[in-house]
Amino acid sequence: MRSRLRVVCLALLLGTGGTIEPAHAQDGAELQAARDKFQKALALQTGGDWAGALALLKEVAAVRSTPQVRFNIALCEENLGQLVAAVGDYELAAADARSADETEVVEEAGRRLSELKGRVPKVVVERGANADSATITLDGVALGDQVIGKSMNVDPGPHVITARAIGFDSFRATVRVDEAETKTIVVALTPITEPKPAPVPAPGGVPLEPSPPIAAYVAGGIGIASLVTSGVMFGLAQGAKNELARNCDSQLQCPPDLEDTYNRGETYATVGNVTLGLGIVGVGLGAFFYVTHEREQVSGLVPGAPGSLAGWSYVGRF
Repeated sequence: MRSRLRVVCLALLLGTGGTIEPAHAQDGAELQAARDKFQKALALQTGGDWAGALALLKEVAAVRSTPQVRFNIALCEENLGQLVAAVGDYELAAADARSADETEVVEEAGRRLSELKGRVPKVVVERGANADSATITLDGVALGDQVIGKSMNVDPGPHVITARAIGFDSFRATVRVDEAETKTIVVALTPITEPKPAPVPAPGGVPLEPSPPIAAYVAGGIGIASLVTSGVMFGLAQGAKNELARNCDSQLQCPPDLEDTYNRGETYATVGNVTLGLGIVGVGLGAFFYVTHEREQVSGLVPGAPGSLAGWSYVGRF
């Protein structure tokens, strides 16, 4: 039957009769070129080159379209896996054939359609969570509400579904369908997660790092070490003070050889004052960071005047 249709197709294409109007005004050269392309397309179909035949048949149809040309275009599309397009072209071929009273084409197109429609796969796209107002596409084509939730004919193979909506992450899914298969894709969107704020920069422009509780441990450790150092310095200063008390008279007159002891005592007291201040600040910052877990730039405290703290004083004459 198919070979007979191709012979009839060639005869109608080249003849002057028939009811199908040419695509545009033709001359002898155009018709001869169409004859040659049609013959070559039939040869390519026989050899299994459906893509090459389809390209030539579309060129023929641009010169003059007949039911037989349209039928063979659909036949090529079917063999190339373009089932949706093939269904449409078989239906056009049958409609044109009925108008031209081409019974053989009507019957053959109807037979091919009855077989092909059962092979066409389908995809159903449904709106899921947060997708009520999303823009949804199938293979790059936006889908209207009239097709959402309904089965859509597609060609066998992979298909890409995307969806976008303000305030939600983009949705993208790839689904592969085989012949006669129906698959349902539910589009669900996830709210966009707000990014965490960047660290607040210190006055110098450098973010305060590390963040608590590590900062609490570091600051607290430095504070405790400073307090220990302060205690040692005050102990040494107390020793120097005691030595001066033993060797100086009541008028604070001290032997010249104790001047070095006096200087050492004053140095110990100064270092003790500084490390005590640092210790207090460090322990305070550590406690603050640990409780609040907030990053803040804290100004350091200026230690008191060297040589005096909690009654410490060095007065003498040599």
